[in-house]
Amino acid sequence: MVKVSVIVLANGNENGLNKCVDSVLKQSYKDFELIVMCRQQNDELINRFQDNTQVKIHVDGTKNINMLRKETIDQARGEYLIFIDPRDFLMDEKALEKLVILSNEKDSELIISSHMLLKQGRFSYINVDTEIISYNRFRAFQLRAFQLSENEFRSLDGTLIKRDLFEKINDYNLPAQLLLTGLAEGAQNILYTGLNTYVCVEENDEDRNIKLVWGKGNEFHFSNTYSIVEKNRIEQYEPEIPSTIEVALCIDDNVMDYMETLIYSIYKNTSSYVNVNIIYKELSDESLDKLAWIDEKMSTVNVRPVQISEELHKSMEKISLGHDKWQLPISSYYRIFLADILPDVSRIIYLDADTLLTGDLTELWRTDLEGNFLAACLDERAYMKKVRSILTSRRREYFNSGVLVFDLYLLRKYKIINNFLGFLIDTADLYELGDQDALNLYFLDAVKLLDSSWNYGVPSYKKYTGVVDIKLLHFYERTKPLRSPYNYVSDDRIKEFVRLYRKYYHEAAELTEYRNSNSKISIIITAHSADEDFFKSLGSLSYQMYPNKEIIVLDATEDNKLKDKIKSIVNNLPYIVYYDCNGRDVAEVKKFAVSRSTGDHLYFLDSPNYINENFILGELNEIMIKNKADMVTSTMMIFYPSENNFAGYGIDDKEIDISSESIENLQTRYPGNDYNMLTGHLFDKKLFNDLGELNFTDEKQLMAKILAKAEKKMRKNSYYWVEVRN
Repeated sequence: MVKVSVIVLANGNENGLNKCVDSVLKQSYKDFELIVMCRQQNDELINRFQDNTQVKIHVDGTKNINMLRKETIDQARGEYLIFIDPRDFLMDEKALEKLVILSNEKDSELIISSHMLLKQGRFSYINVDTEIISYNRFRAFQLRAFQLSENEFRSLDGTLIKRDLFEKINDYNLPAQLLLTGLAEGAQNILYTGLNTYVCVEENDEDRNIKLVWGKGNEFHFSNTYSIVEKNRIEQYEPEIPSTIEVALCIDDNVMDYMETLIYSIYKNTSSYVNVNIIYKELSDESLDKLAWIDEKMSTVNVRPVQISEELHKSMEKISLGHDKWQLPISSYYRIFLADILPDVSRIIYLDADTLLTGDLTELWRTDLEGNFLAACLDERAYMKKVRSILTSRRREYFNSGVLVFDLYLLRKYKIINNFLGFLIDTADLYELGDQDALNLYFLDAVKLLDSSWNYGVPSYKKYTGVVDIKLLHFYERTKPLRSPYNYVSDDRIKEFVRLYRKYYHEAAELTEYRNSNSKISIIITAHSADEDFFKSLGSLSYQMYPNKEIIVLDATEDNKLKDKIKSIVNNLPYIVYYDCNGRDVAEVKKFAVSRSTGDHLYFLDSPNYINENFILGELNEIMIKNKADMVTSTMMIFYPSENNFAGYGIDDKEIDISSESIENLQTRYPGNDYNMLTGHLFDKKLFNDLGELNFTDEKQLMAKILAKAEKKMRKNSYYWVEVRN
């Protein structure tokens, strides 16, 4: 009995057949037999090897390739078998030797070696570490196979297979991919190695990428969840749905800015009592205080912080984020363990922090899961034909994990969580989207798909056709509705969603009146154009995290161009006040705006200048309160659009008391002329009382009066606003 049987299944007329055969005969390892099974006569090949006992040539044109494979396997005498496509060849003369050595060293029954691609005279390959892989990991490789170098998981070619594995195969009349899957299922120690000795030849416009075969039945079910669901339906399982809605928000300090708005949107729109379970490992005292404050202000919502155990957190730390390009925080994985974290809760709605409820959550809560473990909405990838997805040909079932309804009772009853955790730890580094990919695989055919109105993806809204009644907005991806990039998108529909979010944000702030926001800030912005520069300036103010504010827009443009554009914004954001200068002196209108402002503090800005971070007003206000100051000044950076270049005067981010400096020194010492203009300062509005005539046409003189009246003056040496110089 020989050690290795090398099998070539050919039509008999392939251009590369001779090269394929020669590459086998040149192998340094000699304990092998070569079997070439042809579907048509090749006299040259037969004559060439008629006296070579190591080479066997068979011709049978009556059977299909699958039956020829079965016939050849029966004839083979090797302890191990390896198949080679007649178009391909072995690059390394020690290829067989290396595979045999690995099989002995690793005690492996199945060795999958990465392929090298030869196309248009050029070789390409990827480096792969040698590793023993589980059956789950093998199938995850089969599913993803985005590159030709991973096609080895969808083909028998180049794989060293122990002959005994074929005895466990009942049906040989299967595509090679499904046959390999059956072999892998019965194999001990599946080895994946990066030898790159097998060369896949792609001629002309030939495409050697192997399409995934889903096959019949359950070839790609990674768990028994689908069979449990079938059992639930047969038994007509009907869970009892409590009257009080349970919601889970899995968070850390980084997403606390979004909690008040999300919880308020639940409070505003839901016609049932709601328990909002805040799942966390560590939160600052400030975050916990804010959650308690929110709980006190929203009567029909019970906010319950739930800290996870150290043991559970360590379990999650084992999960590799792998190729998760969104770099999800570990807190996003808490949703997997909700059945264990909340042992007394039978059903729960999980929501991502970057969502906004616009419909009644009662409807979602009472959804019939039809025996499934969870309910979810399709992800944007389900609508995209050319996007890579872990479900490939079943992409229309790929769901987004940002909004989920879990049957926690079922998860506990069938002990799903521990098994899923093991599966996730084993395969997570192979996914592009972390546990979302894993959830899609593990619960395949065990998920009820919801209407997309319950998880309406804002960045890709155009893909969600046919959705009329939006019930929940999801601001996924890196850009969030309280961050500045959303101010610069050109899509009016997305702007509409962002404005709606900010409207909820300010309504929530008004309801809760959280600490340090008791002082209202009136911001007066003068518009000199109706172009995008103004809306960038306005956006930099509206996305400020400080909630207790009003923005007064002074329209100094001509022909009412701005008036028409800003109308919808003013209607959606009630804290924006609009004044049309309409040929009047802008300085006079500005004086009127100061008189009509309702804030305790004042901040001035002229477009196209803008504030460059969303926390700045809040920080200036905090400095003012902490130091009992009459005004706080920040440093400007200069932007030159023609050069696309920023310039500054140097900062150290320190807070400085400048109360003792003279007015002359303040107005001459600082290179940015900070104290000769109104922009960049947060003023106590009382400073503007009893100043006599407020002459806004001469800001240097007006600033001198303000500086003289301000007893306590603070300066923050940080670049907090940008002056645009054309």
